[in-house]
This record gives sequence, C-alpha cells and structure tokens, in this order.
Amino acid sequence: PDSLRAVFFGLGSDGTVGANKNSVKIVGEGTDLFAQGYFVLDSKKSGSVTVSHLRMAQRPIRSTYLIGPGQATFVACHQFHFLDRMDVLGRAAEGATFLLNSPWPADQVWDHLPFEVQREIIDKHLDLWVVDAARVARDAGMGHRINTVMQPCFFRLAAIVPPDEAITRIKAFVQKTYGKRGEAIVSR
Repeated sequence: PDSLRAVFFGLGSDGTVGANKNSVKIVGEGTDLFAQGYFVLDSKKSGSVTVSHLRMAQRPIRSTYLIGPGQATFVACHQFHFLDRMDVLGRAAEGATFLLNSPWPADQVWDHLPFEVQREIIDKHLDLWVVDAARVARDAGMGHRINTVMQPCFFRLAAIVPPDEAITRIKAFVQKTYGKRGEAIVSR
C-alpha cells in the first residue's frame, strides 16, 4: 500500500522506455526510495508497442516484474489510439491516476474516449489527466519524441520527488542523453 506501481504504454521510438529508465535512476539514485523497472518491447522496438512497469517504494521491492491486472496506482497511455486497440486500463487499481496523451483538450476528450474506457474510468474512480504531449513536442521542435513532456507530468502527478528536484534531475538526464547532438537539441 505504500508503493507506487506504474504502467506506461508507449510506442517504440517515442522515448517512453528511455524516459522510464531514467525515472527509475532518478528515484533510485536521488531518493531513499527503492525503484524497479521492467520493460516489455518488441525486438525491433521502433514502431511497436512498449509497456514499462515501474515500482517505487520505501522498502525493498520483492515482487514479480509485471504489474498485474488491477494493481497499478498510476497508468499512462502515451498513444491515444491504444485505447481502441488494447486494454490499457485493465492494470489500473481502484482510484489510480490515469495520464493520457490526447490530441483533444481536457474539456473535449471524454467524447472521444471509447465507451469501454469511459466505463472503466467511472467504475474504478480513476483520476484522469490529459496533456497534448505530441503538440508540445512538435511545437518545441522535438518531433514525435514525447518523453520529455510526459516524464515531468508523471513526476508531478505521482508526487514521489518534489517537482523542482524532478525537473532538475530530468534536465541532467536530457543533457547526458542528448548532449552529443548539440546545445540546440538539449535546449528544446
């Protein structure tokens, strides 16, 4: 009950797996919390579905790698069209936080959600948050790499690291990851 169990549905090459690996490092190296990450992806990765399973807790984590149905306290869907193709919310626990990358603003997204997703949000009392990470990434010149938009949203909503500290650590990982590509890329 005192742990964060998070599942992230992404698309190979959108940066989700890399950002989640960095999130595990940020928490594991920068806090007193224990962190575990397990990643399910296709061998070709680019263009295929990725599912990241992250656990963070005050005590050592002694658990299986996959977060099972109804166990995730945080679910993120980084690709809106996944809602039509797979059971994204099946792993969500009662009252979980649901972060959705959506091309529609918060006041319009409900009408675009599949009925089954609407029902599960209501039945499980999920806390739905919406961001158009694809637009933010495009506007910043990052193309389809939405990871640096979704990751700060995760840290803010999960509240496991103070927001200012999380942003500072994320920036350090961005510098480390993209520094070889030049300062213009890092500043985006």
